[in-house]
Amino acid sequence: MANILWLDKPDAYTKTRVMQAAAQLNLRVAFHPITDISFFVDEPVMRLDDERDILQEFDVLVARPIYPGISEFLTVARLFHRAGKRVIDASLTDEGYAVSKMHDYVLLAQAGVPVPRTWQIANPAQVEEIAAGLGYPCILKGAHGSYGLHVHRVNHVDGLREVFGKYPPGELMLQEFLPDEGDFRVICLGYTALPVLIHRQPPPGDFRVNAEVGGTAIARRAEDYPEICAIAQQAARALRREFAGVDIHLQNGQPRVLEVNRRPGFEQFETVTGYDVAGAALRYANQGLTGLRDL
Repeated sequence: MANILWLDKPDAYTKTRVMQAAAQLNLRVAFHPITDISFFVDEPVMRLDDERDILQEFDVLVARPIYPGISEFLTVARLFHRAGKRVIDASLTDEGYAVSKMHDYVLLAQAGVPVPRTWQIANPAQVEEIAAGLGYPCILKGAHGSYGLHVHRVNHVDGLREVFGKYPPGELMLQEFLPDEGDFRVICLGYTALPVLIHRQPPPGDFRVNAEVGGTAIARRAEDYPEICAIAQQAARALRREFAGVDIHLQNGQPRVLEVNRRPGFEQFETVTGYDVAGAALRYANQGLTGLRDL
């Protein structure tokens, strides 16, 4: 049985569910924010409470990196890997880390995953020219945003100029507007979709579906949406995110991947579906599966 260190931001729901699942599964799990780890230049180099050597104490690291603390997350992940420990996601140990949606879109498109047409250009005149050709409405989206923040629908050039002027050059992406049909959130573990997913709808008067802005959701069976699940799995594998939340929008019946979240929140997902995401994630971390055959 592995001794698991789960590094995450200290939100109450996630911590509570992870520790509940650990108790039910009789797994040894410690849940900590990155700020609980102290770093030293001597041995041991990483400690909890200035005493416990985490490389000695833990076998598996579940690293759910968020800003700030990215460098610290990478340091922990790479030292775990160097010590022969398992790290989720493994990509944190052997490739450069990027927190850019444009980075993700480029890699997804190169892997043949359908994504919205998107541009990240600092020159306002060029953005206006592309938007005119694209047609209004269109979306201005922060390249580094999350939870539906920094996402703006603009209906004309004056609105585009107003929003664009509020951000530093290069911070916003221009994206085609996808008609309001809601989207699907698929959670993948080991590049395999869970057997349930959720269909999310925006609140009245909004186009964002995030629970943080009032979006609602209903549960669906994954077997009823094989194409959606296949694309979600392809997207997670293309970005090498073992524990991912993949958001997929249907545009005239055709799927477009909006995001592959490397730190998917799962409160809404568990509440709507009744599925034990926390337990599935811990079983995956403990057993080292490449899929969900034993979950």
